[in-house]
Amino acid sequence: MATTPTIPESRSAGTVIIAGGSIAGLLAAAACQPYAEEVIVLERDTLPDGPAPRPGTPQVGHAHGLLAGGRLAAERLLPGFSEDLLAAGAVTKDDLGRSGRWFIGGGLLADTTIGQDGMSVSRETVESAVRDRVRKLDNVTVIEGIDVCGLLAEAGRVVGVRVRHPGAGPMEETMRADLVVDATGRSGRGVGWLRDLGLPVPREERVKIGLTYATTHIERRPDDIDGRLVSVSGPVPTVPRGGVAIAQEGDRWIVTLFGYVDEHPPLDEDGFRAYARQLVNTDLGPLLASRPLLHAPRGYRFPDSRRRYFEEVADLPVGYAPIGDAICSFNPSFGQGMSVAALEAVALGDALASGLGAVRTDYPAGAAEVVDRAWAMVTGADLQIPGVEGPPPSAPAWVAAYIRRLQRVARRDPVVAAAFFRVTNLMDHPRRLLRPSIAWRVLARG
Repeated sequence: MATTPTIPESRSAGTVIIAGGSIAGLLAAAACQPYAEEVIVLERDTLPDGPAPRPGTPQVGHAHGLLAGGRLAAERLLPGFSEDLLAAGAVTKDDLGRSGRWFIGGGLLADTTIGQDGMSVSRETVESAVRDRVRKLDNVTVIEGIDVCGLLAEAGRVVGVRVRHPGAGPMEETMRADLVVDATGRSGRGVGWLRDLGLPVPREERVKIGLTYATTHIERRPDDIDGRLVSVSGPVPTVPRGGVAIAQEGDRWIVTLFGYVDEHPPLDEDGFRAYARQLVNTDLGPLLASRPLLHAPRGYRFPDSRRRYFEEVADLPVGYAPIGDAICSFNPSFGQGMSVAALEAVALGDALASGLGAVRTDYPAGAAEVVDRAWAMVTGADLQIPGVEGPPPSAPAWVAAYIRRLQRVARRDPVVAAAFFRVTNLMDHPRRLLRPSIAWRVLARG
């Protein structure tokens, strides 16, 4: 069982309350645990035992990916996490660069090596592994069936939360804390709480993508897709639809198809299969035609991506820190949400190591640096799709043209493909793609 290290009195965070028992909230608890006397996770719903859908997560039954950068971050916070996934049935391949077939930008990227094993596992199992590890931390308590309904503030500083027990009437209680971590999700409840107290709130940016999902499962056989763990079909402006097949524990594929704006994958079996045949990817159609669906396709709609710029708030109160979807809720077809949350949690822990003041001064910028990397990739691609609405990309037009050229070169150049994979898996900063050794290959061979 993990133990709490001794922290100098001047650096102790005292009591940390995490509002929300999501992956983001649990990883935040793991990040704060070494620097706090106690960490209390407050969750409105009853959390499942083992790998099962968590209440309040309608997207859980659809394809999710834990990117390599996110898994490494989670492993740093919870040593042994990767072994837990393997013990729970996660499927692996010797190198991520050879673990899948990636149809990106209209073509198949070259096989390559990036120095990190590929691992494929369901979101339910990821959540279960995180939950089990966090519950074993000595100074962390997870309380279920309690709803955080507001913040407590004194002299412009957050000093705790207001809570109530669902089904117990309107009676509220208060809980004091030195730090409140807002893991309440994309709805912006925490922003509303700040506003109610007259505290400053961040500006919000939305990109309206009108994404529609449909998902099913099928049996997985060892020789499917040449033994790969994943096959991805990214959208292009002329074909604003995509899909993915991801290997999961229990010898299953999870297959998710999606479309932007007016493209809606059908929920009947024949229509679902026909939609897959029209993708750029040449794997998903034959795969779905080769065996029965294990259940009828299930739908899900995701109207927009949202980002809140907490790093711009000069007077963000001491004692408050957002994480996960409370900061940014991404287009889920890119599979970045869990990984960004893990990297944000690392940034939170790094700031808290220097004291509560650093959470206010350093953490918002650290979290923004993580979000910037993913947000630029997502919105840059989404805004090329006709009908998607949002603010113009912050990067100049030449960057988008360069990325399109890089993707073409990556179809035949393993070195460029490796750089692209490491960036899209949040292992390296996007600046890596502009290094002279990569830029020369892109410009000379594009």
